[in-house]
Order: sequence, then structure tokens, then C-alpha cells
Amino acid sequence: MSKKTIFFLLAPSILILLGLFILPLIVVLNNSILDEHGKITLQHYLSYFNDPYYLSITWRSIKISLLTTFITLFVGYFIAYFTTRYIQNKKLKRIAYIVIISPLFTSAVVRSFGWMVILGNNGFINKTLLGLGIISQPLKLLYNETGIIIGLVYILAPFMILSISTVLENIDARLEEAAADLGLSPLQTFLKVTLPLTVPGILVGSVMVFSLAISAYVTPAMLSGGKVQLIATVIYEQMMQVFNYQFGSAIAFAVLVFSLLIISMNHYLLKTDWVEEGRR
Repeated sequence: MSKKTIFFLLAPSILILLGLFILPLIVVLNNSILDEHGKITLQHYLSYFNDPYYLSITWRSIKISLLTTFITLFVGYFIAYFTTRYIQNKKLKRIAYIVIISPLFTSAVVRSFGWMVILGNNGFINKTLLGLGIISQPLKLLYNETGIIIGLVYILAPFMILSISTVLENIDARLEEAAADLGLSPLQTFLKVTLPLTVPGILVGSVMVFSLAISAYVTPAMLSGGKVQLIATVIYEQMMQVFNYQFGSAIAFAVLVFSLLIISMNHYLLKTDWVEEGRR
């Protein structure tokens, strides 16, 4: 296939990327470096990085995103391992994957409303715990960071599960059998063979979950009830309520650069020797 044919086939995709991704980014960058009179300035970035209020919101957003990533990794790895290792029937495995990705078929608003019902003072969790006598008063699971993390873990878990499952499915079962023949216990086999081989899936899943968590708006806004400010809600307020497009664009572009640095670090780690050795 000639280069002209390849370019012709890729042209529609390239145009879509330029129109839907690259041009909006150029607009955001342009807004972030211009003042009210159209002159180039870095004042919007300086205002953001020198303001303790916005920096505290940024650190809170990073903290929640990291906690979401770690919890999703723990839960997602367990589900992915169980699905790939203990469900041998192909039909049941297909059903399991459908259940895993089913949350992606519904709107984030609907899912968030569902968690508001579950986590509320009169929700399913508190009613059950109160009925069993485990607690004497309702737990505060909503309109705080805890509620945000629970909602984000539920929504983003499929990305982690699928990333790890893909790697686990491609691991040669003979490697684990050989480790067992050499006298390794199941736990040692997992730690020395299976876990290192799944590092690429862990890194890819973690980057996706972290990037989506730090940029999430609907779920944090609904589950926090506006009581917990995150960086995405600040950007929305600056753009849609205050109409300060320049400052909002500066914050948005700063978050974008931070996300790109995380992705670049992930790309670097995937090429390091210890990951390559794990693959081999």
C-alpha cells in the first residue's frame, strides 16, 4: 500500500482530530495568554499559581484523583484477576465483561443520582448498617470527599479492569505452571511472575483513571453538592458563571499540561528496563 493511499485513508481521522481536539486547544491557549485588550500576558497563569485558594483546590483535586486511582487499582485488579483466572466458561466470561462495562452505557448524571440515593442519610448503606445495629447514627458518605471518591471509583473502574484484563488474558499460562513446578507457592507465583507481567496494564489503567478523575466535573459536582471545590468545578465557574474566559482557560491549560506530563511519565516507564524485563 502506497503512502498516498495510507494518507488518503487517514485524512478523515486527521481532519476530525484537528477540528475537534487541536483547534479547541489552540483557542484555549490563545485565551489564556491574552488580556482584556488582546495583548499577550502571563498574568492569568501568575494569578493562578500565586493564589493559595486555587492551589489548595488543585492539591485537593490531585489527592482525590490519586486516592481514586489507588482504590480503583486494588478493586480493579481483584476483579480482573478473578474474571480471567476463575471464569473459564466463555459465555460466563462474556457476561462478566458486559456487567463490567455496563456502567459506561448510562449517563454520568444518572449514575451520580443513583449514588446519591445509595449514600444518603436515608440511603441503602446507612439504613442497612443502622438496621443491623453496626452504627448508631448515619455515616456521612455524601457531600464530602468520601462520596466523590466512591462515585469516581465506580465510574472509572471499568477502564482499570479492562486494561489489566487485557494483559492477564495474554499471559502464557505455562509461565505460572513452570513457577509452581519450581516450588513457588501461589502467592510467590503471583508476586514474582503474574504481577510483574501486568505492570504495563497497571500503568495504562492508572494513567487513564487519574486523567479522567482530575478532569471529572459531573460526578464531583453532584456528589459534593457544591460543598467540595475541585479544579474542574472551578474551571466551569470561571467560564460559565463569572465569564472570565482568560483565567478559566489558563487553569484548564495548566491542568492539561499536568496531565500530559503524567502521560509522558507513563510512556517513559513503559520503556524502562524493569518493565521490559517483566514482559519477557
